[in-house]
Amino acid sequence: MTGKAIVVTRPKGDEHIITDALHEKSHRVIHEPLTHITLDHTQRTPLQNLLDQEPDAVIVTSRHAVQALAMLTDLRDFFLICVGESTARAAKSLGLCRVSSAGGNVEKLAHFIRDGYDEDSSFVYLSGEHVRADLTELLPEMFIDRLVLYEAIASTQLSDTFIEQLKRGQLDGVTFLSPRAAQLFTALIAKANLQDTVQPLHAFCLSQAIAECLNKHVWAKRHISDEATLASLLECVDNAF
Repeated sequence: MTGKAIVVTRPKGDEHIITDALHEKSHRVIHEPLTHITLDHTQRTPLQNLLDQEPDAVIVTSRHAVQALAMLTDLRDFFLICVGESTARAAKSLGLCRVSSAGGNVEKLAHFIRDGYDEDSSFVYLSGEHVRADLTELLPEMFIDRLVLYEAIASTQLSDTFIEQLKRGQLDGVTFLSPRAAQLFTALIAKANLQDTVQPLHAFCLSQAIAECLNKHVWAKRHISDEATLASLLECVDNAF
């Protein structure tokens, strides 16, 4: 297989897993983060107050939530439910040992909680400002306190290097792991008046909802992974090239 130039749109610090996997398949990776993460230090006391209430479990749906949790409290003995294996590994590396993985996406996480806990169970749900699906809405029968620990601040423009690569036709595909990333990319491409430059590119999307956010521009093809997992997304890349 001839390696292709694949764009990764994850925030800085959150790109390594997909980047490493693409490198293993001999692809060249271009990292163009569409957001950057800022920690809300004012949530240290609210977080401590919620943990002091001894919830049945703490829930996290991203590596950033785990990292924020570890930075804002020294406690490590609560039970932590992670959305998937990658988040669980990050939690264990930060000293959290009572960790469970729910299967890889928010919907499976909701089923995991509903199947394993009674309706009167209490949870602390740690997240970013922007979420694809809010667990408090998915599990209205549960008592869930949501606390926003970080925000993914949107980029206001594409990098000059990335724009030049687009104009020269040096890219082959772009990966999108969230609807927000797809929306931001679409807006920034339009802002730079580069709509025509994406026509030769393949878009690799983790879900149908993400692919729909790319409708405003014409792509060579939009690929949708069979499952909302990184492994399935990488399989899309393999099948395309």
